[in-house]
Amino acid sequence: MSIPGVTASKYKTDELIQGLMKAERIPRDRAESELKKYKQEQSAWRQLNQLTTVLRDASKTLYSYNNPFSEKIAASTNERALTATVTREAKEQSFRVLVSQIAQTDSFLSNEIDSKGTVPQGEYTFSVGDKSVTFSWKGGSYKDFSEALNRRSSGILRASFIQITPKTSSMLLESLKPGEKNRLTFSGDARNFAIEAGFITPNDTAPVSPEKEAHTAPPLSSERIDFSGNARAKDGLVLTFSVSVHPVPSGSTGENAASGLEPVKAGSVTYANITIENAHSEGAPTDAQPVLKPQPVTDMSVLLLRSSKGVQIPLPAVRDSEEPVEMSIPLSEYGDVDALLVNNKNTEKELRISGLKISDPRAAGDVIPVNPVSIAQDAVLKYEGITIRRPTNTIDDLVPGVTLQLFEPTDKNETISVKPDTDLAKEAIITLVAHYNRVMAELNILTQNKPEVISEIQYFTEDETKTAEERLGMMLGDSTLTGLKNALQRITSSGYRANDTTTITILSQLGISTRSTAGSGVDSSKLRGYLEIDEKKLDEALKTKIEDIKLLFGFDSDGDLVVDSGIAQALDKNLTPYVQTGGIFPNRTSGLGTKITASEKKIAQLDTQLERKEAELKSQYGQMEGTLNSLQNQSNSISNFSKQNSN
Repeated sequence: MSIPGVTASKYKTDELIQGLMKAERIPRDRAESELKKYKQEQSAWRQLNQLTTVLRDASKTLYSYNNPFSEKIAASTNERALTATVTREAKEQSFRVLVSQIAQTDSFLSNEIDSKGTVPQGEYTFSVGDKSVTFSWKGGSYKDFSEALNRRSSGILRASFIQITPKTSSMLLESLKPGEKNRLTFSGDARNFAIEAGFITPNDTAPVSPEKEAHTAPPLSSERIDFSGNARAKDGLVLTFSVSVHPVPSGSTGENAASGLEPVKAGSVTYANITIENAHSEGAPTDAQPVLKPQPVTDMSVLLLRSSKGVQIPLPAVRDSEEPVEMSIPLSEYGDVDALLVNNKNTEKELRISGLKISDPRAAGDVIPVNPVSIAQDAVLKYEGITIRRPTNTIDDLVPGVTLQLFEPTDKNETISVKPDTDLAKEAIITLVAHYNRVMAELNILTQNKPEVISEIQYFTEDETKTAEERLGMMLGDSTLTGLKNALQRITSSGYRANDTTTITILSQLGISTRSTAGSGVDSSKLRGYLEIDEKKLDEALKTKIEDIKLLFGFDSDGDLVVDSGIAQALDKNLTPYVQTGGIFPNRTSGLGTKITASEKKIAQLDTQLERKEAELKSQYGQMEGTLNSLQNQSNSISNFSKQNSN
């Protein structure tokens, strides 16, 4: 007995069943073909949605608050000494900076000590400015003491144990806070330890001080303020004081000076040490002689130092400000000096000096470091000739939007230039053009049935080319895509004028165009809407017209502080309905998803029906074959019986 689908049948029932099932599978094959088409279309819409979303986002970048045209970069003529970083709020500008000194921390090295030496037990207090570290020490090695100090002084102080020779070492104590107010000091047992280890020593140097702490210099006056001793250059002393300049009203020196007339003297005679004065005239001073009023003089170079040899050395000019301005003069830069000279040549300005003091910057209270690696000091620089002091080398409050970073002193004025970041703007524009061309390529592939549309695209990979060939002409005649393509071409070819002074109003002025009319003939590839960039022309425009370029991509046309016109704004506005949630492309994708689900369900139902139908056919043909085989067997039996009877 043969079983259809299992054993070979002499009646060829398997072929009969397959032939019947082939006809039954036609609806299922049609549904599968539709499913494949739906999936391809859904993939195409999804891809187009992704590409268009990227283009929309790139467009929004060019006119949003964070647009690249407002970004700035800073350059320094001496980046080894100082650099600058800027925010978008910084103005385009250049300014000069001279760094006199950089901010430093106290860093003290001990004398050489025995590597096996110990730090005695005690209560140790280390201070940096207004921060202190106090801990109890039970005694132990220098290395263990350094580690214990580091565990307790994070962010304030750091200790290092340095092996000098196999038998000797040194300990380094470093403050972690710069600025002259953040001196490293020692209290309690830490002071004795610091003196014994050679970090510090009592300051027994005779102090040098000005003979007075304040002085007021009226107009047209000179004064010498002697020092108590000779301030030697090698001692590194610093003269500090505050100075303010106040206007003096014209004529405040007396009535006669105010009137410009001086009475004629009556005269006198002297004989044998006896002087007889004439009586003054009682009439009008007809003989009064006019006194010429001096021309106003303004000169802020009023301070000088006197060297020990009597030479007058000019100091930097003071600032013409009624608010006290602190000045710090490193006397070591002027040699040995013994006096401050005040020469006020101004006719209507009074100079007020206060807080005159000479100090040793190395000294911290009544001690000085023995082996200072660095001394805590402020950063001192001149910004456009104005002396500036800060406790740190990072200065972000001097120029709005600009942060200066100081590394070392300079011997001359260095220039910091703040300019638009044209490279960033150029990259953003090129990115927009690239995404625009990619969307345009996808639209051409989907809406045209010409193989050259794909072959003209040189940047496609093999896989992308294969996928494009499968999608070629897939949405031929789709009015939605045709309308989108026309809108994109219209936006990028239109002019946008922000105001009457704007000189750049169209993309072609940046070297960006389709170039469809270039040359003597017509290149069909130039007619497909792709944009090309003349980088040289773009670079030149960005260099000289970046503000106009910013307005080309987006500007406020009605004064409501909302960007409502420009190429980038128009692209964003036109593309958003296509890609937003519930937009045209997501709806197309979602609609195809519904069809795909229905097709898959239909195919599953058809598969079930086909399986049932095939099983029925196999059963029916199996029964038929069984019946035929039974009849055949009966026929054979009758035939054999007849043959036996005939014999």
